[in-house]
Amino acid sequence: MKIKFKNTSLIGNRIREEREKIGQSRNELADKLGLSLSTLQLWETNEREPQASMIIAIAKTLGVSPNYLLTGETDITANEKANDVSHQTSNSLPNDSDENFVEIEDCRDVRISAGNGGLNDEYLEFNTTKVEKRWLDSRYLKAKHCAMYLVSGDSMYPTLKDGEEIIVDRSKTDLKDGKIFVLNNEGAMYVKKVQVTPYGIILISQNPEYSPIKLDASEMDNLIVIGQVVRGYRDF
Repeated sequence: MKIKFKNTSLIGNRIREEREKIGQSRNELADKLGLSLSTLQLWETNEREPQASMIIAIAKTLGVSPNYLLTGETDITANEKANDVSHQTSNSLPNDSDENFVEIEDCRDVRISAGNGGLNDEYLEFNTTKVEKRWLDSRYLKAKHCAMYLVSGDSMYPTLKDGEEIIVDRSKTDLKDGKIFVLNNEGAMYVKKVQVTPYGIILISQNPEYSPIKLDASEMDNLIVIGQVVRGYRDF
């Protein structure tokens, strides 16, 4: 679910201006936030809007309030500003008691690369996020098996975009030809389309600028299948 805020046309400008004020490069800020450089660039050029949770994280990193990034206003206290973000999102987010939604694990802090592999060296504790129960039921999916991840990179474009949220069914670990999977290959996390061959598998990017990754049977011993992608901006 993407949350739209009022008066956000210049949010990217404010992120860039505050970053430059503290002498931080775009690369440095992206690293601190655990983002790809291209995602931050899209935000700073106002081509894409960050989510509410990221606005709070960006504000904390830059030493400003979330409300300032959202509106440019500086005449309310930091606590009021944080509350302001909550008020603006409360009508869009599902209520805890809403039976139409269920919780799944939120793994968006894990870097999964639609490119050359995202490394994750730290142990991460995960929160939960909510998705529509009706959608899960219609696909015969169980919430306990599903998790939300964030795509980093453009190798799966246009099927999956940089910064796109995807839902992964982690009970589906048998590789199927033509399906998209999240995989861990020697510590590097990928999201790729799988082609099964008599000799192993090929991890295929949708973007022709990226070469396929070929793994023979012996190399597959180091491959961990996290799960199958079942939803992005569309169902799979």
